[in-house]
Amino acid sequence: MPDSIFRRQTAFPRDQAFWLAASVLVLGQLLAFWMLCAHQVRKAEVRHASVQVERLALADCLRHVPSATLSGCAARLAPLDRQAQALAAGGAPADPSTVPVNYVYR
Repeated sequence: MPDSIFRRQTAFPRDQAFWLAASVLVLGQLLAFWMLCAHQVRKAEVRHASVQVERLALADCLRHVPSATLSGCAARLAPLDRQAQALAAGGAPADPSTVPVNYVYR
């Protein structure tokens, strides 16, 4: 009889500790997922803003530089694009032989 009472008393804190640990684990995973999503949204906003800036720079080049062509303006913007990519990659110097493949002006 005392043995069964002892088992019931020790089983309850184990159950409580399990649910506490499980709750902490679930909350930690939800927090990590929220942080990941927030980071991805910030990166997407930065990409969107950089695309808008590139489009505006290309439009300004075409509008304000006499006898400007699309490839000429793209060549002017290529060094700026390489610098931005180098900064995004952690400050590593960009390879000067690379040329951006596509600039689409709409």
